[in-house]
Amino acid sequence: MKNVTFYKFDIEPEKNLRLDQIISSRLPEYSRSTIKNWINAEKILVNGKTCSPKDKIAIKSEIEIEVHPNEEIDIISEDIALNILHEDDNLIVVNKNSGMVTHTAVGNYSGTLQNALLFRYPELKNVPRAGIIHRLDKQTSGLLIIARSLQSHNYLTQQIQDRLITKKYLTITSGILKNIGIIDEKIGRHKINRKKMAVTFSGKESISKLKILRRFDKASLVEVELVTGRTHQIRVHLSFVGHPVLGDRLYGFRKSIFSKNSELIKFLDLYNGHALHAMSLEFKHPATKEKFFIESSPPDEFLKIQSLIEKYSYADTN
Repeated sequence: MKNVTFYKFDIEPEKNLRLDQIISSRLPEYSRSTIKNWINAEKILVNGKTCSPKDKIAIKSEIEIEVHPNEEIDIISEDIALNILHEDDNLIVVNKNSGMVTHTAVGNYSGTLQNALLFRYPELKNVPRAGIIHRLDKQTSGLLIIARSLQSHNYLTQQIQDRLITKKYLTITSGILKNIGIIDEKIGRHKINRKKMAVTFSGKESISKLKILRRFDKASLVEVELVTGRTHQIRVHLSFVGHPVLGDRLYGFRKSIFSKNSELIKFLDLYNGHALHAMSLEFKHPATKEKFFIESSPPDEFLKIQSLIEKYSYADTN
């Protein structure tokens, strides 16, 4: 079974939607007919039990999907420039630009990293999600691992599940962050705004480790290590403690905090990103089984923001 890949994820109840529709929205690279065939062939289980394409989901449920090589994939390949920092027979490391969606989803069938990967590496059509084993938010830049084979995909995704991949981010937060070394707050879907996540008692365990690198007047430069990897985790956690990521309007950033910094305000008027960069990864290489480390510098926009903050404020490394 080593040439078989397994998806496992939770889904929330969706009013008036059938099971095949819900799964299709989560895995848009596969056709609806393919998903129906999987269900009928008992390759999809809901809470460990077989199911029907017409089933409705009444409670939060765990979905398990068995994916074999050469399954039908319905994503177009597109000639989009990629910044490849590492490439070998087993994996690729991409430095994703802010503004690029990681993989296709409802409303984003084109212009994604997944579309670009399938053009440059056509063989990735035989690997789930074109080899993408984790994701970054659209406006977050930085490093992503791409598995080039099912064997590598299985090995790397197992490391993610076992929390053996070290992922560190660099961010600039609003306000002067106090000595917070760790944020351990559960995260789940926001009760009202379904596009947002929130700290909630009923959410999933979510742990972020913080290291304050520099404090400025009304901002902080912070290194964040993800222990868990929940959707929007860093953004939610930093917003929860009152220091949203600079540029992240969804989670409470307000440029008015820098009202005395006219150059920065002018820059932020045109800035459509988040000052959040996935700067380093460390994991065991699927072929050598040795530690593999890679890092990247933040993009020019991030550095520009940092320089404008530095220009008009004091700095404190304590």
